[in-house]
Amino acid sequence: MGGSAVTRMGLLGMVAAVLMSWSGTGGALAETTKERILREGKIVIGIHNRSPWGFRDEKTGEATGWHPDILRAAFADLGVKNLEFQVTEFGALIPGLLAGRFDAVASGLAITPARCKQVAFGEPDLQAPDAAIVLAGNPKNIHGYADIARDENIIMGAGRGSVVTTNAKAAGVPEARMLLFPDIESNLSALHAGRIDAALMASPTVIGLLAGQGANGLERATPFDVGKAHTNFAAIAFRKEDVDLRATYDEQLAKLKKTDTFAAIMKKYGFGAPEAVPSGITAAELCNRAP
Repeated sequence: MGGSAVTRMGLLGMVAAVLMSWSGTGGALAETTKERILREGKIVIGIHNRSPWGFRDEKTGEATGWHPDILRAAFADLGVKNLEFQVTEFGALIPGLLAGRFDAVASGLAITPARCKQVAFGEPDLQAPDAAIVLAGNPKNIHGYADIARDENIIMGAGRGSVVTTNAKAAGVPEARMLLFPDIESNLSALHAGRIDAALMASPTVIGLLAGQGANGLERATPFDVGKAHTNFAAIAFRKEDVDLRATYDEQLAKLKKTDTFAAIMKKYGFGAPEAVPSGITAAELCNRAP
């Protein structure tokens, strides 16, 4: 064999080695998150233990809730039967996703332009206007953000990192009169203890809480005027680079919304027409809407 032929074979071997190395270190030939999920039949989901979005059932220890049920139904046809749900604080959901701890976040995240700069949202699955929980009888007569802003003696509570804090500030509620909590339990405990006068959350969260245990002595403030605040829409969040995973989920969600299964999940958590996503509302539109 001539020297030129040997040289050519050597070069081909080097190219092959480089391609194999590149593939193994995240290059163009590396397996995508979607491909790995379909191969393993497993996806890891971040939740923050908030009813009705995604939480651990106290009796069984299993994850349940609106988004876990939606994901199980959406991925079932793809052969992904192992959904591993990991609980973390609400404020740690997106950082955990970006750090690779989860493949997706499914815990009532509202689609906002600010969050869209960090993650890629699937299409919206639920409408979630702001709502307030108050003590029975609504002693401070709270019926909107304007009431909270107007009365210097009213303190509101909210989840750390939640969208309601942005809406409250836009309506004139000073940050000094907002107490932020890492979870629902501490928020409601503060309301029971008189440390706050209203606990602000998304309406589906309020529906779930008042339907369960621990709702004694509490009620929803109705009506509750959010002023010019946008209605929020919840969705599953993915990493921006996982384009194919998000596209596949969106296809499955679109099919699911046309079935009796989706209607049954809505009914299971007490949701109806007010929580249904109107036709034509898209994640792209919500990501680009003005503040």
